[in-house]
Order: sequence, then structure tokens, then C-alpha cells
Amino acid sequence: MILTSSVVWAETLPEGLAPINLAQASVPPQFIPTDVTPFTTAPERGEFSPGYKFRLFQSLPERLWFNFTTEVSQRLDTNVLFTYSNPKANYAFRALPNLTVGYNIFKNTSVYCNYFLIKDVFARDYSDINFPTTQSLSMGIRHVKQFGLKTTLQYDFQARELWQASHLHQFDFLPGVTLTHVITPNNIIYGSTLLQLRGGDYFVAPTREIDPFYTVGYIYRHKLWTFIATDTLVTNFRRPPFNDAVPNQSNMSMITDLEINHPVSKKYTGLLAFLRAEPVWNWDSNKVAGISGFDFRFFGGLRMSLNKPSYYGAVENLRKQVMAAPEHPASPDGSSNSSSNSSTTLPDTSPATAPVEPLPLH
Repeated sequence: MILTSSVVWAETLPEGLAPINLAQASVPPQFIPTDVTPFTTAPERGEFSPGYKFRLFQSLPERLWFNFTTEVSQRLDTNVLFTYSNPKANYAFRALPNLTVGYNIFKNTSVYCNYFLIKDVFARDYSDINFPTTQSLSMGIRHVKQFGLKTTLQYDFQARELWQASHLHQFDFLPGVTLTHVITPNNIIYGSTLLQLRGGDYFVAPTREIDPFYTVGYIYRHKLWTFIATDTLVTNFRRPPFNDAVPNQSNMSMITDLEINHPVSKKYTGLLAFLRAEPVWNWDSNKVAGISGFDFRFFGGLRMSLNKPSYYGAVENLRKQVMAAPEHPASPDGSSNSSSNSSTTLPDTSPATAPVEPLPLH
């Protein structure tokens, strides 16, 4: 799900291959898990041709960036109630719009807001899982540090309000770190850790639970095909030490995601068809329903995305190069040329070659 992480620089990719975004998810485990994987990935593909897209984005502030993703899917749940024994299977339809809008206050630092909504409709009614629509609203700050062209370290901090059920809201502080390394343009690895500090009142946490997430992932691309493998370990500290957690039981989980996706059309590469397998293991939960047992989920659906990076860093780099260039560069025969006839070549700052700032999480 969604908030973004970062950060494969476009200069490291061959012509025609779009950069990949790592998206830090804002969806934590719930009593009946809605989405338990804190990090997902989304290819940075535009639905417009580069010329139209660039001209559209030129009219917006260069420091502004946004990520809009909408995913609709159908899935099979083999243990939808997450019980220790007697699992019950179900079939669900999900709609998941997600929007993150940010603004670069410095070259590598930005502030942002994220909103997402999750609506699941189940084929078979179970009173335990007929929760209202889940909604999340957060604000955050992000700093990105680049090590060469292939390694990126991203720091995030969010304050988030989560509405899960009637008369139940949660508040979270979400500090996180993501490290991304580009082995080759088609092979990317990443690792991340996120700490969920949960409370029941605005900006008061942790008073309900403390949940560290540890994630490792691998992305492989072949032409327009993308394969993603992600594994996340979650440790939920609830009772003890807290007495007001929902649910009121500590546990551990491991979630693995294996996804393959491809654009529906070469003309509209922002629309992807995907298949995703997600096994979920729970333990140390004292057999409490909702956080116990094994569940296998199989998703199929469509995901549409539209992303605008911040061009502020690229413009600043270009400005520095222009200021550093000699006013009258010498010609090969030693004579001086005027600035109007200068042969100095400046880097292209179109979206295909400009460094991509972190974009927003499903």
C-alpha cells in the first residue's frame, strides 16, 4: 500500500526503461488484517506520452511531487478470519485508491500528506469482518541521501490517523528507513525497517502497541514485465506492556508477497494487470482469532498510477553547472567563442533523464 519510498535515478536506466518506485505502506496489521505488508512496489510509468506529460507537469511547481495509485482486485482468502484451526475461506473484491502529495522544502527534503481508503466486499458474510471502510490520513517528512548513482538511503517520519471500524480510531507515529541498491537497471534490491508507535489519542503514542516491521525485497524487470518478491517480519508488542491495545494480545507475523505485472497496453503503460500470491504466517498469539494460523491469499487485478517527480533537484544541479561553465569557452584552435556560440552541452532535464525524487504508499 502506499506512501513512497524511493529512488532509482533515471540516469542508471537504459533508454525506454522507466524507474521503479518503492512504496512504503501505511497499512498496518489489524484484528482482521486488511493489508499487512508495509512495503509494496509500483513501477513509475506514465499514462501520457513523454511530450504531453512533460508539458503538463511543466505547468505545476517544480518542487511539487505526487503519486496517485488506484488498485482494484479480487482475491481468494483461505483463512479469512485468521483462526488457529478450522479455517474459513472467502472471496473478496477490493478497491484501494491512494494519493500522496509532497513538496520539496530543500533539495533532498520534502513534506507530504497521504490519504488512502480500503474497501473490501466479501462473497460470504461473516459478522466478524463486516467492518466499515478503512481510511488513513497522514502527514510526514522525508529526507533522501544518495550514495553514487546506485544506492539510496531514505528517512521517513509520519504522523497518521487510522479509522478502522465504528467508534475505533488509532493514531500512529511511523518512523522508517529504506535502503535501495541498483545492481543493474533490471535488478534492484532493497531493505527497510519501520516502527509503528500506536496510541488511541491524537499525537499521543505509544499507549497501545509498538510494532517493528523488517522488510527485504527484490525487483526484476524484463522488457515490460516486472517481478517483485518481498518478505516482511512484524513483531507486535501489545499486552504486555500495554492494556488498551486492539486486539489485546501480542503476536508475530511473516508476510511474503510474490507479484508479476505487465502493462495492459504499450500505449498506456500506467495501467498494469497483476497477479500476486501472499502467504501469511502468525505465531505467538495464544490462538486468538484474527491474529493466528496460516492464510494464503491470491490476488488478481488492475493498478493504475500517475506520478510526478520533483524537478527541483535536477534544476538546481543544472543551475550549478551553468554557473560553473566558463563564459567564453575556448575553441579547438585556441580562440575564444562568444557565449552565444558556446559548444558547452548541458544535461537533458526532461522527465526521462532527470533524477527522480521519492514519490508517494499503498
